[in-house]
Amino acid sequence: MLRRLSPVFIEEAFRRRSYYKTFSWMIAVIGLLAIIVALHQLNKTLEEGKRFEEAAKAIDIVIPANHATQDLTSYYLASLEKQVEEPQVTKQAETSLFHLYEQLKEEQAIGPARKELLEELTKLERQGYESNHRFFTASTNFKSEVIFNQLVLSKETGSYYDVFSHLIMMEEQLGKSAQILREARRDNEISSIDRLRIQQMRIDLPIRQQSLMNALYEVVSLQDDTGRQEIANMRSQMRNYTETLDELLSTSNDQNYAKLANQSKQYETSMYQIYDQKLKQVQQEMQHRGSQIIQNAWLLFATIILVIAALLILNWLLLRAFRKDISLLQNEANTFAEDRRQSGYHVHERNDFKPVVQAFRTMTAIIAGLLDHSDANTKEIKQKKAEIESLFSQNTDPILALSSDYTILNGNDRFRQLTHATSGWTIEELVHPADLNRMRRALQQAIEGNSQTIRCKMLFDEDILNMFVNIIHVPNKEDETGVALYLSCHDETDQFRREERITQLALFDMLTGLLNRNGFEQKMQDALRAPQTGELVTISIRQFRRINDIYGHGAGDQILKDLANRLKHHFIGTGQAARIGGDEFAVLVAQQDIVDYEKLKQVIEHVYEINGEFVNVSISMSMVRYPDDAVAVTSLLSSVDIAMQHAKQQTEGGPVWFEPWMSAEYLESVVLEGELRDAIEKNELQLFYQPQINLATRQVDGCEALLRWFHPERGMISPAVFIPIAERSMLIEEIGMWVVAETVRQVEAWKETELGSLRVSANLSVKELVSGRIVDYLTGVREIHPGIEDRMELEITESFGVFSDGRVFEALQKLHQMGYRLAIDDFGTGYSSLSYLSRLPIQRLKIDRSFISGPDACSNAPLIETIIKLAHTLKYDVVAEGIEELEQANHLQQLDCEYAQGFYYSRPIPADEFRVWYGKYHETLLSE
Repeated sequence: MLRRLSPVFIEEAFRRRSYYKTFSWMIAVIGLLAIIVALHQLNKTLEEGKRFEEAAKAIDIVIPANHATQDLTSYYLASLEKQVEEPQVTKQAETSLFHLYEQLKEEQAIGPARKELLEELTKLERQGYESNHRFFTASTNFKSEVIFNQLVLSKETGSYYDVFSHLIMMEEQLGKSAQILREARRDNEISSIDRLRIQQMRIDLPIRQQSLMNALYEVVSLQDDTGRQEIANMRSQMRNYTETLDELLSTSNDQNYAKLANQSKQYETSMYQIYDQKLKQVQQEMQHRGSQIIQNAWLLFATIILVIAALLILNWLLLRAFRKDISLLQNEANTFAEDRRQSGYHVHERNDFKPVVQAFRTMTAIIAGLLDHSDANTKEIKQKKAEIESLFSQNTDPILALSSDYTILNGNDRFRQLTHATSGWTIEELVHPADLNRMRRALQQAIEGNSQTIRCKMLFDEDILNMFVNIIHVPNKEDETGVALYLSCHDETDQFRREERITQLALFDMLTGLLNRNGFEQKMQDALRAPQTGELVTISIRQFRRINDIYGHGAGDQILKDLANRLKHHFIGTGQAARIGGDEFAVLVAQQDIVDYEKLKQVIEHVYEINGEFVNVSISMSMVRYPDDAVAVTSLLSSVDIAMQHAKQQTEGGPVWFEPWMSAEYLESVVLEGELRDAIEKNELQLFYQPQINLATRQVDGCEALLRWFHPERGMISPAVFIPIAERSMLIEEIGMWVVAETVRQVEAWKETELGSLRVSANLSVKELVSGRIVDYLTGVREIHPGIEDRMELEITESFGVFSDGRVFEALQKLHQMGYRLAIDDFGTGYSSLSYLSRLPIQRLKIDRSFISGPDACSNAPLIETIIKLAHTLKYDVVAEGIEELEQANHLQQLDCEYAQGFYYSRPIPADEFRVWYGKYHETLLSE
């Protein structure tokens, strides 16, 4: 405006008689305008300096976020090393997370990334670090938003952008890796899902590492030996880390987990050291530039005010000497209007108008300087924009420029390759409809001056790509080309698909396509939070191992898939089915009293056709109502499991509803289980002996060792009570080996007495034979006590399908080869196949007492005779249990039964009493 002041107007003003007043007002107006321009420039410069200082201060929040991320990662790594005191690490993580939470709450700006991070911190506090949280992802989004909002002010925008992008992503990757390793560490063997996650981690980490190294080398000068050595150390540490991952995948042991924890901590230490250095560099640069701009602004403003004041006073004094040569002032005005600092002609020293000309020259020079300073700032902004445009144009990621109304103005080469078009694209066509509203909100916030980060799906022709988008705003909102926003899009489609695949494996069963236990528990949590009531039903296939052994594992898998399909079709729109175990299924029913479980049982048990062969399947089913019977996932599953135990005990396998008394009974069994463990250690168990009589000679042929538990408070507890508990908890193996050891001890003690010729029978559980430990134990007993196999007999209780397990049959073969005599106890109650019976390496059958002295004993006589004849055909001896009267013994003798056992002869008695009884019994025989 000042440069457009007409020189003719100045000349004409001085030609008038009022030239004195006119020139005085002109000088005053010019001075006032100069002050206004100076004030405007001061305010603008102060705002710019303050912006730099605020940007440096804003980065401070990244440091506690880094500490929290590092400490949470250290918490997960601590569990990999047994010697590390985990409570101390836990306390450190809690302190860092709490400190971060408090600082975030004090922040005034509420951004989406900050809000998400606060929600994750609250979730960690309430649900614990073992919960399914997204803290590392939320922290990455928050740091990206904070750092990239400030980097536009840095002189090294492009280099820092790459460095911090890769540092933030590597930090997230390391945190998630530590979490994955902790989950894998819980079990002795790495599960298939954890193995897949670790393998993917093994692929991703070196790729992320290489990108980070390239970015770091760009910002570390060749003369910085220390910095380059740190980068080399990081490369070496990552190489060692990945090598240990390979070892872990081949051999899962404590040493490899400890090495991984140590190597990860070393790498994190190096990475965060560089991370902190770069953050401090950016902060120092911005703080220095802000302070320098503010200081220079005040100095310039003070100088201008002083000069203008001095010139105004000088002009006022010199106006009196103003006489002639208006042409000089006209020439000066022309010079100023032509955008030159001062004219090139000489004013004579004696000319009275020379001081006025010099004052005018000085004032116009000041104004021109102010205008030039404003132009310099504009040029700096343009230069910064040019740097950003250059960075984006050379980027291998798609970059696009948007106007303030979100119109796509331009894109780099990668964007044009993906779209196969040069113009005509809109943000609505580019962003997936599901993410469009989120993108619009992020763009609006970016327009308001806050750069944003967002993950969304983008549509490129026929491809749908998952993008990590940085939205960077242009400082002056919109430049002369119309660009207001830049969108930098990083393609994470492959990473997303890998995570989706891992999620699929983590939450779904690969064989049936149903939810697995993890996914089902998440559905249960959602259902329990909803106000709608419902039911949980579990289904278990009876004797599924027998199906696998008879028809093959392929047939077993086909039955599982067919059963899953029947559940899907039966519960369309009414329930969510899942496979929660090998042969166990569960269904979450959305409403109570809408399912006929008897009909469901018939649907599931309907004959299956496998390779042209029809297979019958029997199931056990249990149900529980929520929230009537349980309000938490764990208690709901516990209740339905308790009901399932009762369902499996029923021969007909009908559906069983959970009842409160079942829980009390289960708790009692848990208490008994704990007391049973103590009973083994405290020697509360004892063996009683019951004689076995040869019916032909009436001599004592042997005896059976029967287990008894004498509880110090409860008294004697029946084996029918504690043996099932022992079998469920696998204490049966310890009890079985104790029984064998005690039997061997007693046999050796009787060796030199009148009882030395007796054969002692010891009972074995089928579960002991399945594990194989008892076979190894008996092998060792035979080596320590040669000939013990001739004086011991091992009894195996018959049950449904017990001998269809190949492991049981193999264990019996080994015991037979070692010389141990084998017998089947309680024969006739387990419905064993005759084909198995003919192949078993046994020498004796024991007829169950229910046939001899039960309510149907009279009608069982033909059946007893048939069993005895069958045993003799197979060359087995027969022992009849439950003899309570002499007539029973005489009748069995007539049927050619060899041996008898029961209360008629003697109750089970301790070893000392048995020896006394044995002497009296033989005295009675001799007297008769």
